[in-house]
Amino acid sequence: MSIPTPHDVSISGEISPSPASPKARTKSLSTEILSRILVGLIMIPVAVTALLFILMSLSLSVFFFALYWFLHRNYRRRLRRHRRHESSSDGLSPRFVKSLPQFKFSEPTEYGSDCVVCIDGFRQGQWCRRLPGCGHVFHRKCVDLWLIKVSTCPICRDRLEEGRSWSRR
Repeated sequence: MSIPTPHDVSISGEISPSPASPKARTKSLSTEILSRILVGLIMIPVAVTALLFILMSLSLSVFFFALYWFLHRNYRRRLRRHRRHESSSDGLSPRFVKSLPQFKFSEPTEYGSDCVVCIDGFRQGQWCRRLPGCGHVFHRKCVDLWLIKVSTCPICRDRLEEGRSWSRR
């Protein structure tokens, strides 16, 4: 009987044969191979799961970034379209507005002596415009700004149409 040494004692408390014997070497070699195979078989699904988790995280990040980009782009496009619609006026061109008849104010008109755009009275010698069609009178600067934004008379809403030139007075 031999005296057991610490490296000869297994975990279960049994004395293992000495490492010098070929049977023990074969048994430990096959156990080691089996152990490595089992570890490999266990680690492969763990590694694949970790890899899939990383890929899913990246794909979700890319998806949410693309979703944010798409929604933000469409929001900007709609906002631009809305601003364009707001800023686009149905007014008249400045060239056409300048061609409308004008005169220097000298006496009160049948429509009153106040410009309804600026709510100020007409004074002797001020430049005014009489709109063709309805005949309403306004300060020239007031009605010019109005007609560039809106193509209708400020009082009666009659539409002025471009394409027709008016002689200056």
